[in-house]
Amino acid sequence: MFGKISSTCLLFCTLAWGSPAVAAEASEGPTKIVVASAPGGNLDVLARILAEQMSTATSRSFFVENKAGAGGNIATAQVALAKPDGRTLLVVSTSHTSNIHLYRKVGYDPIKSFTPISSLAESAFAVAVPVTSSYQSLSDLVAAAKANPGQLNYGSSGIGQGNHLGMELLKSRLGMDLVHVPFTSAGAVTTALMGAQVDVAMLTLPGAFAGLEAGKLRILGVTGNRRVEKIDSVPTIQETTGVDFDLTAWQGLVAPAGLPPDQAVALSKQIAAVLAMPQVVEQLDRVALTPKTSTPDEFGRFLVRETARWGDVIQQANIRVE
Repeated sequence: MFGKISSTCLLFCTLAWGSPAVAAEASEGPTKIVVASAPGGNLDVLARILAEQMSTATSRSFFVENKAGAGGNIATAQVALAKPDGRTLLVVSTSHTSNIHLYRKVGYDPIKSFTPISSLAESAFAVAVPVTSSYQSLSDLVAAAKANPGQLNYGSSGIGQGNHLGMELLKSRLGMDLVHVPFTSAGAVTTALMGAQVDVAMLTLPGAFAGLEAGKLRILGVTGNRRVEKIDSVPTIQETTGVDFDLTAWQGLVAPAGLPPDQAVALSKQIAAVLAMPQVVEQLDRVALTPKTSTPDEFGRFLVRETARWGDVIQQANIRVE
């Protein structure tokens, strides 16, 4: 997706800071990349790859700080109050644009409190059922759900998580009536689905791959706008249903509001160069992530659209985290 430009050339051409002011910031200290979750998940893996590669490529020091709690709201609110000097950054995902609609108070505005830097990566979800299920296709599942409203259930990683909201969006688009069964993590819902404790779930690709390789799951469809290479026989939801449906788990990078535009642009160019490096693409592929970068303006517009989209879904489904 990044063409055949030499990664070495790309780095030397684009990794320089864009102005003397930005260069001055580079000498003042290390840059902290905050991850609003515990170590080990995809956000953490992505942040650590980014920190390592940016440190190597830019002569600056980048490090990761994990700060879990309150669905990511604690860390996000703290970053919102940090000095906008380019040395405190935050990796964000779907929850950044949905939490404001789920919680009574989050302590920040997902748009106004931050300067967008760039999107980073994305990954489709997989709609899966236990291998013992009678549903051989997504069409089978939809037909059964419509014929038996409220009798089938779906699992998620927890209330307000990306796969919970994604299934609510899918239910709305396809006219299904399914009962939500929340679990405590992505691993817990994958295990429950493999054990046929729930009828269906929207899983992250690593979880879906693990269940598939164990012979415990059947994947009915993927949520992105194109098929997933590793399971290219599985159609997209849009292919199966004819309904416009494009959903990915995405990750991006923001800074506190007030970061000078030249710094945001320079940083986004550095990130684009680093994430285009073949070794980085390979590292991300191991956790089923596909690099996807953008300009600060493009990512800012994306955040506005996502915030509005999840607000509509959450309001329609009457979801609230207490």
